[in-house]
Amino acid sequence: MKKVFLLMCLMATTVIASATDVWEGEHAVNWDNTLQIEKGKFTDMKVGDKLVIEFKDATDKVIELHSNGGMLPGTRFEHHIFSDQSSVEVFATPAMLASLKEYGLEVCGAEFTATKIWYGDGKDNVDENTVWTGYFWMDSWSTLEITKNCFAGVDWSKVKAIRFYSEANRTDYVINVLTKWGDGGKLGDQTTMTMTNEYAELNVENIIMEEALADVDRLMIQCNKEAGEPFNFTAVVLVKDGATGIDATLVNSEKVNSQYFNLAGQRVAQPTQGLYIVNGKKVLVK
Repeated sequence: MKKVFLLMCLMATTVIASATDVWEGEHAVNWDNTLQIEKGKFTDMKVGDKLVIEFKDATDKVIELHSNGGMLPGTRFEHHIFSDQSSVEVFATPAMLASLKEYGLEVCGAEFTATKIWYGDGKDNVDENTVWTGYFWMDSWSTLEITKNCFAGVDWSKVKAIRFYSEANRTDYVINVLTKWGDGGKLGDQTTMTMTNEYAELNVENIIMEEALADVDRLMIQCNKEAGEPFNFTAVVLVKDGATGIDATLVNSEKVNSQYFNLAGQRVAQPTQGLYIVNGKKVLVK
């Protein structure tokens, strides 16, 4: 009797995450036999929700998610499927959700069997400035490739910077932001970007992003963990006109009791006049 009562109490206090089934069956996916999911299946989906594609019989293959004849906005350029992997998950950005609700989903790839698609509770704090969010493991020269159409419709005249959020909790890693390999493809690295424990930030005010992305199909974020532990990258976010940006704030140094970091991410014990990072924001000490 006590065991039954305890089980009832556990059931009463357990929070069940919401989940909505989109499709279930067996569909042998290849590049000529894609799986089409109609737009009506995503009616109740929300920004931040996790979209999961389950499959079997896939080893060292590629899965791509498409919509409206192209890559699904807010996704990686391609997902490589490993031997111990049975699903791929993505998190809905505003652009992804809009495309799913207007055009539906197409699951593409090379020789695997799709078995189920569903969506449910995912990540909080995903807003209109989030172009990609998820979890990507950065180890030794790992590269996160996000689709170019993550930036479709962006008015770059209103964008000051791009932030690359991570769980590194440090600034001593290598990061390269590129549109292509080789000459002319690098937009910035750890020596030119603002580095904090929460994110690396690329200032794009002096970069013509329309031209940088014109002849490519992806943006690449390459990292090397250096001497520290590997970590997840978790979001790519646009910084616009102070809405989510790092507006400079005029302060007097003697009135602030915080840790100061210079724009290279190095801690400064006694800041003099100039720009610093304090609590994740740019601060102008005068």
